[in-house]
This record gives sequence, C-alpha cells and structure tokens, in this order.
Amino acid sequence: MSQGTITHEKNDVRGGTGAPTLARAREEFRLRCDSRNLSVGTLAWYAQILGGLERFLVLRYEVTRAGAVTPGHIRAYLSQLRARALSSETVHRTYGGLRCFFKFLRREGLIPSDPMELVERPRRERHLIQPLKPEQVRALLDQADSKTFLGLRNKVLMLLMLDSGLRLSEALHLRLGGVDMEGSTVLVMGKGRKERRVPFAKVTRLALDAYLAARRRILVQSDRLFISRAGGELTGRHIQLLVKRYGERAGIRGVRVSPHTLRHTCATQYIRNGGDPFSLQEILGHTTLEMVRNYVNLASRDVYDSHRKFSPMDGLFQQGG
Repeated sequence: MSQGTITHEKNDVRGGTGAPTLARAREEFRLRCDSRNLSVGTLAWYAQILGGLERFLVLRYEVTRAGAVTPGHIRAYLSQLRARALSSETVHRTYGGLRCFFKFLRREGLIPSDPMELVERPRRERHLIQPLKPEQVRALLDQADSKTFLGLRNKVLMLLMLDSGLRLSEALHLRLGGVDMEGSTVLVMGKGRKERRVPFAKVTRLALDAYLAARRRILVQSDRLFISRAGGELTGRHIQLLVKRYGERAGIRGVRVSPHTLRHTCATQYIRNGGDPFSLQEILGHTTLEMVRNYVNLASRDVYDSHRKFSPMDGLFQQGG
C-alpha cells in the first residue's frame, strides 16, 4: 500500500474485513480531492452527500465501516432521497458522487469490492427551467435603482448573467483584474477550476463602466468585482433572495425567478437570435453539447408556435373557403 494511505483497522462485526471506518474513509477521500485542487464548492458537495450516507448507514443499519456497505444499502439510501422528494437530478448526481467515492476506496485497496458496481444508475428526468420573456427581463432589471450603489451593482450582476450566461458562483468570484473593458470580456473561473473568457455586449459594458466608477469611490482591499456596500464579499443566498424579491416586485408570474433562470434565459435567447450551439457551449462553459441541445429544443418551440400561426396550408385553405 502506498505511503499516506489509511492503515486497515481490525475487523468489526458489522464492518467487514480490514476496512476503515466510514469517517476515516471520507477523510482519505477528502485528502484525495484536495490534492487534486478541486474547488471549495465540490469539496463541500462531497462532504454533504458522504456525510448523509454515513448517517443513514449508522442509524438504519448500524454500519460503521466502509467494507460493510452493500449494494442493497446504497439502493436504500437512494430510495430515501427520492422519498424526501429530492429531484431526479439530485439523486443522479449523488449516485455519481458515491460511485467516485467507492471506486477510489476499491482502487486504494481499502475495501474488498465496490458495491456501486451492482447498483443501477437512477433514471434522470430533466426539467429545463423556463426562461424569462423579453418583457419580463426588462421589468426585472427595472427593479434595480441605478442611482444607488447597491442598485447599480445588482443591475450589473443580473445583466452579466443574462448577457454572458454566468453561473451565480462564477459571477460572485469575478476579479477586477479579469475584467477587460476594451475587449468587453470577463475572465471566469468555471467548474473544475477551468478558466474561460466570456464576452459581454455594449449595454452591459456601459452599465459595468458606471458600476466600476462607483466602486472606485469605496475604499476597500477586496479584488472581487461585486462587493457589499461595506466592501465585503456577497453570498449566493443573498443574491438568490434579492433576484426573487425583484421578480415579485416586477409582477412576474408562472416562471421561477432565480439567478439560474437568468443563465437559462441567456442561453435560450442566444439560440433564438441565431447563435450556434458550439459557441454557446463555449460561452456557458459546458463540457458537452448535451445541455446546449436542451436550449436548442426549448428555443425551437418558437418555430412550432410560428408554424401553427402562419401555416401555408392553413392560410391557403382558409382563404379558399
């Protein structure tokens, strides 16, 4: 066994042969993820799903060691997640995280076999978030008072997500040094710590220029682009509640108003305006075209609606009486 790997502990009646405790296995996996320089968000996500699995196994089955986990235990845990009305996307991602965890343990020789090899991948149901309509976008942006620092900040933040398709976490981690006003781009740190340059349009540049001027009047040390009035960092939860409140004030109904909806709106409108899927994939930072195809399908509904309205044959026969 390689240096630094957990030493196998003595057998336990519920623990299997030569297996570490679940807590120590989680810590070994955390060190592996940390050494790979995974993002803080990814580390927190792994800690959440693995901690949940451990609590479930201890309380339901009194299983305390990684080597005692069976495919049946995993299936029961995934079933519990579904019983809690978690989305199929969440269950699917949890399955992927558990698969990575146990594969690591087996590769390191910490467990005799990988229980995930016999657990079927849960069915994934994709429900794409409905985008905002143009008039809803305008109403939403109008809620931010550009005459105040906070209102201007909020408007620019929403504009960047709408114009450049940024994830909320990406927008909040933008740095001043990554803003290229001359080239109209921002340097984004995406998932997996992958950097990409994302463009923004003239209307966003004008608003961003005004915000930067206002920001310079606040003497702070932070190099984050978006800051609080006191110069502190913003939290994702704060912005989520803010966007939701703006949506309520704008009277937007029938659509979930959230930062992620702004990203979906950007992608869908980009396709509607004639943008191609490949450039959209690069802008959004997706590794595959799978998600982009969903935006194309959603935008294509406009074509179906237009055909029903302007069908050549319907019009011909209606005219013919």
